[in-house]
Amino acid sequence: MISRLTFDPPITVDELNSFTYNIVPNRDPVPRIDDLAQNYQRIECRSPANNPIDCHTATRSLCEVLYTCGSLGRPTFCFCTREFDYPQPQSMDGSRTFDEACPVDEI
Repeated sequence: MISRLTFDPPITVDELNSFTYNIVPNRDPVPRIDDLAQNYQRIECRSPANNPIDCHTATRSLCEVLYTCGSLGRPTFCFCTREFDYPQPQSMDGSRTFDEACPVDEI
């Protein structure tokens, strides 16, 4: 809420509460510096305990949301498994393995 004043023009509290939604990973040190607007969701951060700043990455947060909430049968991102050690997704029809769908040389 405090950081809203750094924008030009400044953002009002009502605008933050009406038009934003924040994802707040536990152990992310950045959201602790400021107050949150009213629309937010806390999520886990599975980064190593000695690396809390890694909780402040959008890609890790996206992977956590997909892992926790599911992807409704849509493919998940290869980098979630390769970069952040999330479990390999299961093939819905058995046509391809994870390594076939996500070759290491394409990362």
